[in-house]
Amino acid sequence: MKNITHIFFDLDHTLWDTDKNSEESLNELFHEMELEQLGIPSFKVFHHHYVKHNVRLWGLYAENQIGKDAVRLHRFVHTLQDFNVHDQSTALNMADKFVERTPFKLNLIKGAKEILNHLHGRYNLSIITNGFSESQYIKLKESGLEKYFDHVFISEEIGINKPDPAIFQYAANKSGAKEIRNCLMIGDTYQTDILGAISAGMQSFFLSSGEPSQYHEDVITIKSLDELIVLL
Repeated sequence: MKNITHIFFDLDHTLWDTDKNSEESLNELFHEMELEQLGIPSFKVFHHHYVKHNVRLWGLYAENQIGKDAVRLHRFVHTLQDFNVHDQSTALNMADKFVERTPFKLNLIKGAKEILNHLHGRYNLSIITNGFSESQYIKLKESGLEKYFDHVFISEEIGINKPDPAIFQYAANKSGAKEIRNCLMIGDTYQTDILGAISAGMQSFFLSSGEPSQYHEDVITIKSLDELIVLL
């Protein structure tokens, strides 16, 4: 990596362990709301259906095809409907409790604080996230990540979602980067984090949880945050 001055991290799935934190909250709510009595066989089955709908809806949100409220509510509406539970009030109640509870969970991606301690003071560090404002600030504060970042750029506050190159350009300008080519984006979603950053002119590291694949020639793929100690 050449002449890096500013590093931008995605938050969810990159630093904050969204999968583990979400599953903990869902498991608690599943049992508190006694969903088995509605004919849902187990939390494991419920969670599998939820993940499917959640991923699909977040993809639509990134493409500006649906809004924030649709993601928050419909992931529960559609999951319950998979089990012939057509109860809007239950879906709304679960959606509200999930958003209220989950940001206070503390699980981080392995190596998150170690790499931030390594980078802090050497680079200007910022967050670029498509997550919801009311959740992202709580996550950063409660998990102890807030202190590492000079700026937090949230798509709904800016009015531009990743992967639009404009949000990366905006973040680079606001963070004081002299050249966008001296900026580095680190994220776990190839289409949203990496291709958007490359289109804006940033360098990038793709944090991949899957098998190595053929990506853009300018992308460096890492399997864990620990690798950044050597690369940076």
